[in-house]
Amino acid sequence: MGSEQSMPVATFSLGDSPVQLAATVLFHVPSAAKLRGSEPLDAYHTSIVVGQVEYSFSGQGIRETKPLVSHSMLKRETEVKIVGYTPYSGYQMVMLLNQFFPPATYDLLCKNCNSFSDCALFFLLGQRLEAKYSRMEKYGKTGQKRIGLMSGLRLLGMNYHPNPNSQNFQVEQVIDRVKAYKGPGRQDIHDGKSPTDPCCCHLFF
Repeated sequence: MGSEQSMPVATFSLGDSPVQLAATVLFHVPSAAKLRGSEPLDAYHTSIVVGQVEYSFSGQGIRETKPLVSHSMLKRETEVKIVGYTPYSGYQMVMLLNQFFPPATYDLLCKNCNSFSDCALFFLLGQRLEAKYSRMEKYGKTGQKRIGLMSGLRLLGMNYHPNPNSQNFQVEQVIDRVKAYKGPGRQDIHDGKSPTDPCCCHLFF
């Protein structure tokens, strides 16, 4: 997820809430062997659970539900693990990230659940989403690997249609805004502007 250094993880105290990462394998791309060599190439759906509330991103924007609701229809085993403890609330996270993840901006390649999980983890813990959960996204950027990935998706009956509302999205710019919000001389964000540099960042759901 780039070379950005993570912010220090908050020290645990009695008032901190547990943060869990939930991840479910969606499917395996048929052409993966030609793209990856021996590395796994699975598509993941991820979400973040703070206390007793799950936060995920879809075409409806940021969703707040009971834990693991966004995984319930996938009919696969969901991996859930505690990744840290945060002094921040889910409400604070949503208030900041809502402007970057509004409804109707979900995109299969450029802006998906993994994009949100990455930014949410950074807000809550100063951590980035582990690379294995977004490995598919690296193959969706450019060149022959993208062509191979698109072929694999078509074999699964999936045709990618870019969302014009998300083609300018860039995860690293959201991370920079989170740093500004939480750093020295804290800056609250009110302008609601989205990042402007084009980038295909993340892939599935």
